[in-house]
Amino acid sequence: TCMSMSSLRPRVHVHIRIHDAYDALPCFHVQTLWFQGSVFGILWNLGNIASMVSVQTLGEGIGYSVTQANMLVGGMWGIFYFQEVTQFDTKLKWFSAALITITGIILLSNEHE
Repeated sequence: TCMSMSSLRPRVHVHIRIHDAYDALPCFHVQTLWFQGSVFGILWNLGNIASMVSVQTLGEGIGYSVTQANMLVGGMWGIFYFQEVTQFDTKLKWFSAALITITGIILLSNEHE
């Protein structure tokens, strides 16, 4: 029922500690998480395709800058949904850096012909 790393790889007994390390790995919960993992894997690949298209269309300087804006989206998820950052001054620093990043992206996008 529980698939661990040791059941996915062939058992090679190079040293007893490697075998113990494989058995100590946590369960993957494949039966529970296959759907969510598949959906997010598809979304991840669509994002990769979109980043390649944006770099080809807009050029490397602008397209790469726009694709790096994904850090802003991830940061907002961490701040608002997962509440990983609780201190006000840390949030203020993050939003200041995000504003500088967005300003740079906008300035770079004006350079595109």
